[in-house]
Amino acid sequence: MPFGISQRRSLASLHSSDLSSSLAIRSSTMSTGDCTIPGNPDIAGIGVRVAIYIQTLLYFIPAFWALVDGKVTQGELDAAETQATTNLVLAFAILISSIVQAQTLGLTNYHASIVLNMSWMNNTNAFIYFLLYIQYKSQPGTPNPVPPTWRAWTRHIRDIAVSVIPCIKRRRRHDSTTPEVRQIDEGVNSGGVQDARIGSDDSSRMGAKILVKRFVLLLGSLHLSLMAGLGLWLWSNIRTFGKGQDAANECAATHALVTILGSQVPFSSEALRIASFVVYAIFLIPGVNLLLPVTLFLGFHSCCRLASPPETVPPDQIRRSSRWARRRFYIQNYIGHRWGMLPPFIGLIFLLAVNVVFIVDIELPLKRNAGLQGKDEAEWGFGQILAMLLLFMPLRDLFETILARRIRQRQKDLDLGLKSAIRSKDWDTICNLAGRGANPHVVLDGHGTAIQVACTSDRVDVIRALLDAGADPNLGDGQRDVNTIDRDNKDCLRLLNQFESHNLDGRSTLVQAAKHKYGVGVKLLLLRGVVPDTNHDEALGVCEVSGSRMTLAEAAANGQEIIVMILLAAPGIDVNAPDTALGFASRSGHEAALRLLLATPGINVNAPDTDGWTPLSVAARGSHEAVVKLLLAAPEIDVNAPDTSGRTPLRFAAEACHEAVVKLLLAVPGIDVNAPDTDGWTPLIAAAMFGKEAVVKLLLAVPGIDINARDTDGRTPLSFAARYGREAVVELLLAAPGINVNAPDFLGQTPLNRAAWGGHEAVVKVLLAAPGIAVNAPDTYGRTPLSFAAENSRGAVVKLLLAVPAIDVNAPDATGWTPLIIAARYGYEAVVKLLLTMPGIEVNAADTSGWTALTWAAFRGREAIVQDLCANPGIIVDVEDVKRRLENPPEGQNWKYPASKDTQDKCM
Repeated sequence: MPFGISQRRSLASLHSSDLSSSLAIRSSTMSTGDCTIPGNPDIAGIGVRVAIYIQTLLYFIPAFWALVDGKVTQGELDAAETQATTNLVLAFAILISSIVQAQTLGLTNYHASIVLNMSWMNNTNAFIYFLLYIQYKSQPGTPNPVPPTWRAWTRHIRDIAVSVIPCIKRRRRHDSTTPEVRQIDEGVNSGGVQDARIGSDDSSRMGAKILVKRFVLLLGSLHLSLMAGLGLWLWSNIRTFGKGQDAANECAATHALVTILGSQVPFSSEALRIASFVVYAIFLIPGVNLLLPVTLFLGFHSCCRLASPPETVPPDQIRRSSRWARRRFYIQNYIGHRWGMLPPFIGLIFLLAVNVVFIVDIELPLKRNAGLQGKDEAEWGFGQILAMLLLFMPLRDLFETILARRIRQRQKDLDLGLKSAIRSKDWDTICNLAGRGANPHVVLDGHGTAIQVACTSDRVDVIRALLDAGADPNLGDGQRDVNTIDRDNKDCLRLLNQFESHNLDGRSTLVQAAKHKYGVGVKLLLLRGVVPDTNHDEALGVCEVSGSRMTLAEAAANGQEIIVMILLAAPGIDVNAPDTALGFASRSGHEAALRLLLATPGINVNAPDTDGWTPLSVAARGSHEAVVKLLLAAPEIDVNAPDTSGRTPLRFAAEACHEAVVKLLLAVPGIDVNAPDTDGWTPLIAAAMFGKEAVVKLLLAVPGIDINARDTDGRTPLSFAARYGREAVVELLLAAPGINVNAPDFLGQTPLNRAAWGGHEAVVKVLLAAPGIAVNAPDTYGRTPLSFAAENSRGAVVKLLLAVPAIDVNAPDATGWTPLIIAARYGYEAVVKLLLTMPGIEVNAADTSGWTALTWAAFRGREAIVQDLCANPGIIVDVEDVKRRLENPPEGQNWKYPASKDTQDKCM
């Protein structure tokens, strides 16, 4: 019977004693032949049962298939929805037919129980779909994903309920992670969802969109509710169920047995009735009855998150391993890459096991109760034949799913082949694959689309084949609106056909192609000998086809690849003129124009501008990743070309903190990762100074990186990071082998000196934890980190330094100023108090002029500090000496700003 497995086990044990007595009663009744349950082949016939079993089990095939490649796609989810909807429609037909029979012709309680078991199997379709839906919404790359966590899905379901039920009100939640709150899964605008209240027409419309978008979930929930209603009706009293079947119901209640997990239980068991009643009550309310499968499936995700996936093995390690180890590594990598598919896979296995249990629990009672059933149970009637015929629909859906997958796989193979051909510029293969249906819009990073690559060649046949295949004539990236691309493609082909049929002359065709921005059409016309109306003035080519006069550099800077194409065809054009077009295209990031220029014979890919910036430098500085890829693919590219200040492309990329560009440059053989500019700044110094953590991490991973490189002032990357408070960068540098944590600059200042000077508490804390740190290292003027912290009133830093056991609290600088004298002189009372608490503090220490901290505090009128100093037990107060020094201060800059006489007198 249809209730939870745990309840079944308990019932099986509860009624073990009832079983033997029921068997004896059944044996006696069968022998007399005075009890019969009328047959109902349209409900429990072999044809109906087989149809239910097959259609339910068939649904598992595309579900497992969807998980094989490690990702549930939108197409696979839609196919699952179609098949589930078909199966649920048939399930509704059987369920509604049973309810109608129970109220009219009569349906026995025995057959109602069989219908309920088959209905549970039919609901598996909705559960499987929901399992795939959770996986689809949880995986990366899905629009508006929902993480597979209890909190996220609770909010997701709550917001769906709020949207679907207009009477529910809620406050605006800007931070909602639920896609349906702002967007129905794939981008349907939610309208007025973010109003302060829900209940308007906008809310109702959005709720309707959600129900239509996920119709199978609504259908499954309603089927569960209808099935639960029938179950409650049956188990409220099995003897009075239906109309006109009292004798048959009494016979079944008295003598029939049901099977639970293979164990026989009396149909009239009171415990069975109560447990079934409770289970059906749980699944009665629509919407709420889906919460249990949601909880179950999210539980699978939670368990998989607790268990760590196996670590993947790098390919080079696999290649070096033995044959048996390689097999094990391949399996390990396969599991690791598809670990995210484990929760839905476990869920499918669980649901498949449940369906097998239901089949057993249906078939065994039918076999064991065969003596009670009428002989017409095995007759083939209209209902059985119709059920078998309806199998055509799930079989058709399964065939369409398999066929669609094969088509997608074939398309995927063609597209992969086309990408490979684009990469190697295999023109014949590109032409062949375009004719076989490969997607002409596929994009290969660093190369562009097939049509863009083809337009850099002189192969008319390849360009025409791609255009015939539907390529974008505007030399677009394949991301434009499909309808727009299709319209432009047909117009361009129509224009070229007019030229080929001599209905339009070449110049007019070229003008029209340029006017509509059909760059592919322009390229084909130029290759076929159409000469544009151009003239050139010395080194500058000009073009009037577009209705304006424009230089090659201007066209490249504006990304007008059509004008670039026409100008490049003009005789005498100088592609390497000062302020080159290649440099302008690189600076602006216009890939299409850049491809055309790079394919031009004689182009100087390293031509510098007036500042010495090469095209690669300006592209790296502007963080144009795609342009950098194109330039690095040029055979003569100089990846280390410096500008007039010695800055290389890597130096520009490191300062701009464009991680992807830095990766591209570091992958080039021969890259000089330590190239300094005229100030001695290496890429690592620039990245450390500006706090570019990701770039620092990449640079530190390069073999041969000089982590202690010094600029012209002797400052290292660690010095810059410490001075400007780049805590994360400091941690990365300290973890690098060979780091010199005490490297002094030309003033003798170590990283700790500079961090203390800047008051960067977090950085000071990290540096103090570094092995070998010199906490008392003086600079060339004798100033220690504590002196710098005291001079700049860095109380938190002073506290950190004073906590170091080896700290020298009395270290004097070149003028004899100790940290206490410095703090007293500048009036930093909080620092003075910290220092006075230190054991061994020399409160009477004098500088080279004989002035103590007390003298300086009185001289500057720091009355509070004077009181603090005088309260120290070790202080020696010579009032006359202090008065004499205040009245006759030495000459010099340090004594220029005394306090007023009245203020000094107060201190005295």
